[in-house]
Amino acid sequence: MTTLHLPPALTEGSRVALVTPARFASPALIDAASDLLTSWGLDPVVPTQTTLRDHQFGGTDAQRAEALNAAFRNPDISAVWALRGGYGCTRLLPLLDGAALKANPTWITGFSDITALHGWASGLGVASLHAPVASTVPTTDPADVEAFRQVWRTGQPAAHQGARRVVGGNLSVLFAMLGTPSMPPLKGRWLLLEDLDEYLYHLDRMLVALGQAGVFDEVEGVLVGSFTDLKDNTKAFGQAVDNPFGRTVRDMVEEHVVARGCAVEWEVPSGHGPRNAPWVLG
Repeated sequence: MTTLHLPPALTEGSRVALVTPARFASPALIDAASDLLTSWGLDPVVPTQTTLRDHQFGGTDAQRAEALNAAFRNPDISAVWALRGGYGCTRLLPLLDGAALKANPTWITGFSDITALHGWASGLGVASLHAPVASTVPTTDPADVEAFRQVWRTGQPAAHQGARRVVGGNLSVLFAMLGTPSMPPLKGRWLLLEDLDEYLYHLDRMLVALGQAGVFDEVEGVLVGSFTDLKDNTKAFGQAVDNPFGRTVRDMVEEHVVARGCAVEWEVPSGHGPRNAPWVLG
């Protein structure tokens, strides 16, 4: 396996860039995240692009990518913390400066749509941090928020991770990255999977695709995080359930992952629910 470069630990006064690589952020969210970082003894940096909006995005693709690239190129920036997830990070991948991140490893921090940035960084051999985005901190278990903060402070994985090399994150985003240069390296890694607000049949479709692409034959195992607010098939016009899919997430993982001989760790406390324990990815 390739050597994994961990960004340096954050210390008192370290600078953290607040970014919007996917959805836009409100002024109230920017202020709240800045105040939180200050209370942690860190120095929040708000790029001009972070205050922008392009429909649902936090600025155009070029603007969002430039905020990230400027942080990667600045040796005084220790971490970039996504204010929100949503959708938009895969659009940025061809625009990102990988040479800058490798020359100045910076903690890319967030989850959900940020999975795309994590996969990109993993392919470069730079560790990143799967942890709450700023907007989910108020609804995340305080112990998980503190564990995330300790990863920043120590520069090392939390105790629950042990020595495992982990990649992945959001299943829908990983599905969208299949076959692209930014799909994270899999050999010797554990694959973290979680998702939100999906139809059951679509989860099955995505797991089938990962299986047929050989993902579950290559990884050491799968970490099954939370799958929340799932939907089933219904009749048209919001009537009662008509043709339920008939399989739970556990059923699907048993069929498409366990049946291939791939190890599985169940009920990993990470994802869009109240538990979102941190994982160093790469």
